[in-house]
Amino acid sequence: MSTLIINGSPRGKNGNTEIFIRQFLSGAGEEYPVRYAVKEDPETLAEMLRQYDTLLIFMPLYVHAMPGILMKLFEQMRPCGEGQKIGFVVQAGFIEGAQARFLVRYLDQFAGRLGYENLGTVTNGDAAGTSMLPEFMNRKRFKHLNALGAGFAGEGQFDREAAALLAGIYELTPRKVKMLEAMNKIGVSHIMWKKFWRDNGQLEHGLDRPFLPDSFG
Repeated sequence: MSTLIINGSPRGKNGNTEIFIRQFLSGAGEEYPVRYAVKEDPETLAEMLRQYDTLLIFMPLYVHAMPGILMKLFEQMRPCGEGQKIGFVVQAGFIEGAQARFLVRYLDQFAGRLGYENLGTVTNGDAAGTSMLPEFMNRKRFKHLNALGAGFAGEGQFDREAAALLAGIYELTPRKVKMLEAMNKIGVSHIMWKKFWRDNGQLEHGLDRPFLPDSFG
């Protein structure tokens, strides 16, 4: 079985999506080739995909959708060859899996329209800080990604238990929402964002709301 992995992140090797791929490969114990949508001509890459039995597409969730560079590739893809399979892994900063529901439905329909056997979509939330966290804080996530890779290498499918553990909670409970609101009020939830704002010289504008109606007078 020939397998190709696509990294659909605009950040290429420097983002959380790459970490997910490397942990998946570590569990699989095989070095499947990886191509980077951000570095490729979408038409050329789409043609290359026809050479593989199975495509695994890893991507970040960008406000309920896939990155634009990946959509450009999808727009160039044509009906698959006989017996080809496709699967998706979506990592997101949002905690709850419901944030990815529109993308999951789209990916299912996309696979069906092109005639692929659909391995399904694995989602994992609360992943925004993966690259910045010490290894011990990612241990559980990496364990599940390893299991996902091992299951694929052994069965050619996503391991259901690993996928369910990665999926986590689908919707926030009222209690969880209240806790997050409290964290937001005291500024705890802004710690990671403050680093981004400071690094980009925008610390004083981090909480601006330019698109609120009141902003237009």
